[in-house]
Amino acid sequence: MKKVALTELDPRLQKQISAAEQQLKTNPQYAVEVLTGILTRNPGCIEIRRTLRSAQKNVMGTKKGLFDGIVGGLTSGKIAKAVEADPITAISDAELALAKKPTDANANKTIAQAATKIGFFALAAFAYEELAANDPKNVQHFVDLANTWIAAGENDDALEAADKGLRAFPGNGDLQEAVRKASVNKTMKKGNWEDKGDFQSKLKDKDEALRLDQSTRTVTDAATALEQAAQTAAKIQSEPDSLDLYRDIVRQFISAGDLDSAIAWLQRGRLTTMGRADPSLERQESDLIIQRLEKISKQLREVLSTNPSDATNKAALEKNDLELADYRLKTAGSLVERYPNDYAYRFDFGSLLLSAGRLEDAVQQLQYAQRNPKYRQPSLLALGKAFVLSNKFDIAVEQLVLAKSEIHMMNDLKKDVIYELGSAYEKMGKAKEAVDEFKIIYMADSGFRDVAKKINDFYERQKGPTA
Repeated sequence: MKKVALTELDPRLQKQISAAEQQLKTNPQYAVEVLTGILTRNPGCIEIRRTLRSAQKNVMGTKKGLFDGIVGGLTSGKIAKAVEADPITAISDAELALAKKPTDANANKTIAQAATKIGFFALAAFAYEELAANDPKNVQHFVDLANTWIAAGENDDALEAADKGLRAFPGNGDLQEAVRKASVNKTMKKGNWEDKGDFQSKLKDKDEALRLDQSTRTVTDAATALEQAAQTAAKIQSEPDSLDLYRDIVRQFISAGDLDSAIAWLQRGRLTTMGRADPSLERQESDLIIQRLEKISKQLREVLSTNPSDATNKAALEKNDLELADYRLKTAGSLVERYPNDYAYRFDFGSLLLSAGRLEDAVQQLQYAQRNPKYRQPSLLALGKAFVLSNKFDIAVEQLVLAKSEIHMMNDLKKDVIYELGSAYEKMGKAKEAVDEFKIIYMADSGFRDVAKKINDFYERQKGPTA
């Protein structure tokens, strides 16, 4: 039995399957009958099994029996014997059992073990997915699913399965081991170490002096960085709890420009004993995720600059920008919740809330942030902006005047403060006070924003109508 993609089936069968999918909710019994017949002739198509299982659950429900766990323990030996004797027949018999009870644990275990025996890992993984969905409190299902994907060489799927399991069972050793194996395999593959020979022999083939020299230099070349990452991954196999090695491999992937892998390895490092106790890793992870999202937005903008009418990329950019803003806000809020006395986090969170238009929440965070001398004046500026946006102009002026008085050098921050103060006066209808503020900036830096235009417009108005 080999895997068959849905698109490989006869077009007529594909139409029948599509029609059955449309009947999943309104007439699931019809879907069951159609899909069962097609699966019998095409047992290697996972998509058919998946849709069939959904139809069966819609017909018969998903409630577990009272003695399911006890029965499972009693029949594990029988499953092994059936699989050993004839795995193909075992799969067919298990499918018949699932037709009567789509959540039958023993039937899914039979399919998983039989599919593994014949090397059909995608089918085995589907069976373990069903077991995990039907019994999410059993960690072994997640472990088996991750290890099945590892055996299949599908390391991204393995990481996804293990990560899902770890969210439900934090700190589980078997899931952490699966994560480590999949991560190492993925990195070794990325570094092309699996092409021929074993890892150690490949290292011996390299010039030792050059290798040692490279390991002490800052990695700038992507190929070298990936090579070093593969070497570090091998070391992690023998020292899986070494946080220093995880820091090394994260740095190497950043040097190679592979932020996805850097984030993945950083997440693994945070699962180590020392990693759990190091709050800086959490901040680094969020920074890397933000960098990745910013990189995607930058790439999409570059594409759109050459083809502005590309609707697909426009939608992708909008979606990515929203995801970026949402991630920044949630991350900042989470950091404030965990570290309420870190006023740098308060300032970041308040600034993001201000950008999101959540003015009252922003004011609260920025008022806290003032307690840190480093963020006092920037917080007063942001508070002024928030009060202007909420039409509290008199309070905004108070905040901005205070910030202006505390900044003694005419730096960019003071220019920003004075500009916002002038703008607040403009909105209050106080033209003279506004232009007096803009003049202060103009005399120091006539190229700042649009102050030159504001000053020129003011003097043009002073000329009045000519005779």
